[in-house]
This record gives sequence, C-alpha cells and structure tokens, in this order.
Amino acid sequence: MSGATNPSRPKAGAPRPYHFPRFSRTRLPNGLTLWQVPVDGATMVTAYLVLDAGAAAEDEPHGGVAALTAQLLVTGTARLDAAAFAEATERLGIEVSSESTWDSSRAAFQALPQYLEPGLDLLAEMLQQPRFDASEFERLKAERLADILQSRSDPGSLADETFRTYLYDDSTPYRRASAGLPETVESLALDDVQRFHAAGYRPADAHLVVAGNFDPSAVTDAAQRHLGSWTGSGPGHREIKPRPASRGRRVVIVDRPGSVQSELRIGLIGIDRLDPRYFPAVVMSTALGGMFWSRVNLRLREELGYTYGARCGFDPRRAAGPFSVSTAVHTEVTAPAIRETIALLDGAISNPLSEAELARARDFQVGVFPLRFETTGGIAGAIEPLAVYGLADDYWDTYRSHVEAVTEEDAARVARELIRTDEVLIVAVGDAAKIRAEVEALNLGPLEVVPAP
Repeated sequence: MSGATNPSRPKAGAPRPYHFPRFSRTRLPNGLTLWQVPVDGATMVTAYLVLDAGAAAEDEPHGGVAALTAQLLVTGTARLDAAAFAEATERLGIEVSSESTWDSSRAAFQALPQYLEPGLDLLAEMLQQPRFDASEFERLKAERLADILQSRSDPGSLADETFRTYLYDDSTPYRRASAGLPETVESLALDDVQRFHAAGYRPADAHLVVAGNFDPSAVTDAAQRHLGSWTGSGPGHREIKPRPASRGRRVVIVDRPGSVQSELRIGLIGIDRLDPRYFPAVVMSTALGGMFWSRVNLRLREELGYTYGARCGFDPRRAAGPFSVSTAVHTEVTAPAIRETIALLDGAISNPLSEAELARARDFQVGVFPLRFETTGGIAGAIEPLAVYGLADDYWDTYRSHVEAVTEEDAARVARELIRTDEVLIVAVGDAAKIRAEVEALNLGPLEVVPAP
C-alpha cells in the first residue's frame, strides 16, 4: 500500500522454562548402570547401550579396531547370520545401529513401546554373542579403506586430516581419525576384533539408557533378564595427553593442482570436556564463528564475499580436542582470507566481543537448546555425556543458566587464554603454484608444501 510503513519487528520474548525429563539411575548386580528416562506420551522408545570401548581404548597399532568392532555387531549373532538378523529387526520394526567415537562405543535401537523387550533381547544377544563373520569383516574392512581413500579426494576431508596430522605430535592419538589410518586398518585381522570385544564389551563399564513411554519396573526386570548374566570388567580407555606437533605458528599447503578453491583450517589444541572454561568457551566461540551472525561469517562471507560460509568452534573430548576455523574460499583470495581470519582471531583479544554479540550467542544457544530433546533418541543421547564424562545429574537443567551467566569478562578471558594466534596451525588445501607466493608473503611462520595423498 502506498505510503504504508512496515511495523517494527516484535521483540523476542523470554525463553519458556524447560526441564529435562526426570530420570533414574540404578546399578545392576553385574555392574551395568541402568538409566531410565520416562517420557509420557512418547510414541517411540529408544535404548542406548554405551560402553567405554571407543578409539581411546585401543592401542595405536590397532587403530580403527573399535570402529570395525562396532560395525560388525550389526551383521549378526552366533544364532543369526546377517540375513536372519536383518529379518529379525524388520519383524520387530526396529532400527539397530552400532558405532564408536573417541570416547565411547554405542549400540542402539528405536522401537514402538510394545517391542522394547524383544529389542533388548536382540541387543543383548548382539553384544554378548556376536557372530563376527569372516566375510563380513573383510567386507567392512574393505569399505573402511575405500572410505579413507575417497575422503582424501575431497578437499574438505583432506584439510581436516592434514590439520589433525600436523596439529598433534606423534605420541597423540588425536592426530588421526578415530576410525584409524590406512596402514592400521589394513593390518587388522578378525582376531583383533574378537580380542577387543572380549576386553572392552563388559557390563562394569557399560550404561544402558532407555527413554520413552514404558513401565520402569518392567524395564528393570527386562534389563536384568537379558543383560544380568553378562559378566566382566574391561580395561577402559587410556589416558591421552595431547601435545602439539611443534611450537609457534606454521603454515602447511597441501598441493592440489588445478583446484579452483582452497580449503582452510586454522586453529590449535583447545579444551577437554571437563574444562571449567567450557561454557565461556562455548559462548565465545559461538559469537566468534558458531552461528550465521558471528564475526567470522559476517566478515568473510557477508562483507568480503570470500566464501559461502565460515565457522569455528571447539571439539572437546576426554582430553583436549582441537579448536579450528573452517572455510573454503576462491583460490585468488586464499592469502587475504588467511590474513583476515588471523585478524579476526586476534580481534577476539584486542577487540573483545561486545555484550550485544554475546547476547546473540547466548540467545542462539538457549534457543536451539530444547530442539535436541524433541525425540526419545535426542533424550537418550543427552544422557550419554552424563554417563561418559560423569557430568552432574542436573547438568541439562542448569545448562541454560550456565550459558546465560557468561559475561563479557568471561569471554575476553577465555579468548586470551585459548586463542593464541602466535601458536596456530594454518592449513590450506589448494593449488600451491597459485597460492604459495601470496601466502608466504604474509610472513606467518615456516611454510611447508606437501603433495596431496
């Protein structure tokens, strides 16, 4: 309408109160910890069985055995071959999965409530009596090796791999992917999987999480019936003490002749999951590069047009994982993008994040917080860090208050302590012939050019 003015945008209201569902935790006689999270009205029920059998529980010569062991679990049991196992899950209408990370392995399924106990029965059989078929092992091993090679043909995955390799020293397992290296996966044999399973898949180190609409006493009885005879304790994870590969700022260019873009990774070793600076670090890194309206994305994407998107953040684990800025830029702006990124990291210290920037970051974290708990799978997954890291039972009830309590001073302090630009590793995957001279002219530190694998 001519002459009409747009009404002002309504202000966002205060977030509605959220309380994580009440849960109980009991320990069965064999050491298995049972977590029950009743969710009235839920149409599905989710069961997670979490074990201290992630990549941190394997020795380096057998890197990748945790991932292969987890994958093999869903290929059958002593009683059921792969086809019969798949038929059993289809008959129950359940989805069964098994995977591993650095800090844990997890077997899980989701089902209608009436199929919870049959699902637990099948899960228990899968864990205690795995088939470990030789042909399935060879198939999955070949797939894993193919995945590694394929990932190296992708510039983003190659940048991630190179960043890990050059960030941590040779004694730190985090310098490789949790699923192993080609040479370690290639050397794995089926008996390595069998030994890893026998040592690590034990109830004393395990947590069964059930979330959904169920009768708690019936679940306790079912857990005891199907998993109560499971015995033993395992060695658990090793202690990882991350060390940097070198001191001082350095640059690595992975040469991919003909590339029209450069994948950039810029960062350093960050924090572990129990670091007392966790919440200030989360809010600070969100404001810096963890959402669309962050400094890094606004500068590199919106103002300069160097990229379709840029982000940064921490990856905390039991030990200190990496902090990194990730983006892909046109080849011709590789050096300017690196310069601007270093300036943005420096700026987090010299020009601390403002209250307005932090308010947006806090609002973002508070706003997305309830979304992760919309399904029973999300709720069960939220119990996992409590089990793995020993977080407080009220962790999720107090999460938003911890986020909202982060101040400008907190953010400035963790930026000073955690973002040390004189120590950052800079990785660029691109056409070295086109980018080397300009990147070298930035004078950021020793520069190494390596061929793409």
